[in-house]
Amino acid sequence: MRRAAALALCLAALLAGAAQALAQVRLTPAPPGATQAPNPAGLTLEIVPGPQVKIGQNVWFRASAAKPGYLVLIDVDPNGKLTQIYPNLESLRIPAGGDGESNRLRPGRAVSVPDPASPIANFEFVVEPPAGPGLVVGLLSPHPVQHVDLPETPVAKLGTPEAIDFIFNQARALRIVSERGLIDPQWSLAAAPYEIK
Repeated sequence: MRRAAALALCLAALLAGAAQALAQVRLTPAPPGATQAPNPAGLTLEIVPGPQVKIGQNVWFRASAAKPGYLVLIDVDPNGKLTQIYPNLESLRIPAGGDGESNRLRPGRAVSVPDPASPIANFEFVVEPPAGPGLVVGLLSPHPVQHVDLPETPVAKLGTPEAIDFIFNQARALRIVSERGLIDPQWSLAAAPYEIK
């Protein structure tokens, strides 16, 4: 059965319903300084059919990396609202989605999200209003993680290189909560800017 997922879902609802057994991350104060995005795994992210999209259009994302890791995709809509779009709440609810390995990206193998052949990515992304610039951020960690929590992006930064820097700097502060304490996710980060017409 195909499920529909919009780019403008509510992040709070996604996180509120996720199982507590799943790896979670906590936002800690961002370290001062650097504005260059770390990408030790060589993560790439592409929006298909391209960066110019229309309201009502279906889109998908293609991600690949040179090293293995656990992929999380975050949408930043034109209002600065952040939504985790992969894995999403629906994909985490099915048995295959909560196994901790469902969002693992293997080196050299591109994955598409959504993917009709995948039990956890069998949904659609349909572009919704508002029009304007947006951004999809790919986060890849060598440690198992299935959802993250980031602050909203200041609207004034959207459509600028500063928006990407803001998200990257906030993501650097994320830590995975585990039985051993807080773990540095060692994020690789990639971004795919888009414009909704």
